[in-house]
Amino acid sequence: MRVYYKTLKTSRQGFKRERALTRSIKLTYMGIFNQNSKLIKSVNKIIDLIWLNFLWVIFSLPLITIGASTCAAFSVTLKMVDDEEGYIARSFIKAFRQNFKQATTMWCITAPLLYLAYLIWQVVLKADSTEYFFLLILGAILYTALLIVFNLYTYPLIARYENSLKNMIKNSLGICLTYFGRTVLILALLLLEGAIIFWNRWTILAGLFFGPEFMIFTISGIAKKIFLQIERHEDANSGTINQ
Repeated sequence: MRVYYKTLKTSRQGFKRERALTRSIKLTYMGIFNQNSKLIKSVNKIIDLIWLNFLWVIFSLPLITIGASTCAAFSVTLKMVDDEEGYIARSFIKAFRQNFKQATTMWCITAPLLYLAYLIWQVVLKADSTEYFFLLILGAILYTALLIVFNLYTYPLIARYENSLKNMIKNSLGICLTYFGRTVLILALLLLEGAIIFWNRWTILAGLFFGPEFMIFTISGIAKKIFLQIERHEDANSGTINQ
């Protein structure tokens, strides 16, 4: 009888442990796959970025519309940073239409400068090691840096604010200088992401699906914090962002 009681007690303890384990697994499953869990939010954000990248590519196909398409992508990602994006396609198309003229004008300025940068680096890569080679590389690096600074915050500013294109460019330059540390951080992250994308043919293939938008999202994540900081410290008549 004592043996039977001990066996029954052991069985009950085993059943309790099994039930506790099952409950623990169930809670873990519910926590991971809950719509509000960090994992699900991250997966949804990646899917949204892939969809946004597809829209960016399609709307950039005429080439002349790359500026408007990029500005529309920034408009969406600036909202995605704080989970305020809503419907991706609807928000993208709306921003594309609203900022088309200004963003396209900016792209018409940027495109020739990018082509000039391409030509400069072609000369650098094909140049022989002469006494002027160091100066040639230094000039190419400085020109590329200025080109990046010229464009880095301009498209996000167009996406977020209403202003003249002249002031947008001035503000972009001003933000780069005022928030130099964060600007360097953005450039370092973009360089890292570019290195990962071009690591091998498989990463290049994956980069085609979401590479550009991850870079735009990276810029937006830091730029949004800068914009909010400027807005908090801006009074009615003055501020870093010219009205």
